[in-house]
Amino acid sequence: MPDGPRAAGPLGSAISLAGADRHGRDASALVMLNRVAFLDDAGKLADEGKRALLRWACATQLGQVEALVTAVWQRRSAALRALPWPSMRLRARPEWRLVAGLGAPANAHEIGLALHGSYGWPVIPGSALKGLAHAWAAAHALEADVSRVFGTPGRRGSVRFLDAIPAGKPAAVAADVLTPHVKPYYDDVAAGRPQIRPPAEYHNPVPVQFLAVSGEFGVDLYGPDRRDVKLAAKWLTKAGDELGVGAKTAAGYGYLKVDPE
Repeated sequence: MPDGPRAAGPLGSAISLAGADRHGRDASALVMLNRVAFLDDAGKLADEGKRALLRWACATQLGQVEALVTAVWQRRSAALRALPWPSMRLRARPEWRLVAGLGAPANAHEIGLALHGSYGWPVIPGSALKGLAHAWAAAHALEADVSRVFGTPGRRGSVRFLDAIPAGKPAAVAADVLTPHVKPYYDDVAAGRPQIRPPAEYHNPVPVQFLAVSGEFGVDLYGPDRRDVKLAAKWLTKAGDELGVGAKTAAGYGYLKVDPE
């Protein structure tokens, strides 16, 4: 590995700051993002460490290898065919970019993104998709249908929502930028300080990078009643376009074009 400061802990024997963005293209994003931390001379998290990990994430598309992504897609398809219950597959494509898991506290450098628990690739969590469909249905559908499909506190719903995975080829990963202009005010509010510095134009803007994804995802639903599965798919199709999923929908992220396969 190239010379330079090493990652904290045992991973420092394999990963250096100078080489983080050139690490193996098939390295697990779960390890790279959630288990790697770089400290400066004062023992604090180094900003350059976050930038290096973001460069790695974009250069390797979070470790997605196309042949493996295709194999996992085919394995998911075979699993659906083997289910004893009816299933339905939708294709979801962000109209621009999508940010799911932005606030996840899983890693030291605060790079939040929803990742597959085994492969480390970008996903849209099934819980997010279910919540999205429920939000639309609660406002537009019959209460009895909503309760039956999604369940109640005392009864399980009739439709299962699986995590949406890349549809046969890697999802595109890009680093985007959020620039708060009144960071001291936000810091005071978050910390609950009694003396809050008011927002003002003399505060310095502080750019913050985060990861966003685009491309096509496979959304799989299944359940014992085919009519309910189709109903949930219809609601999700409407909700993706009108409400959007994930974070920063007010800024245009997360709106989905959802179609049956």
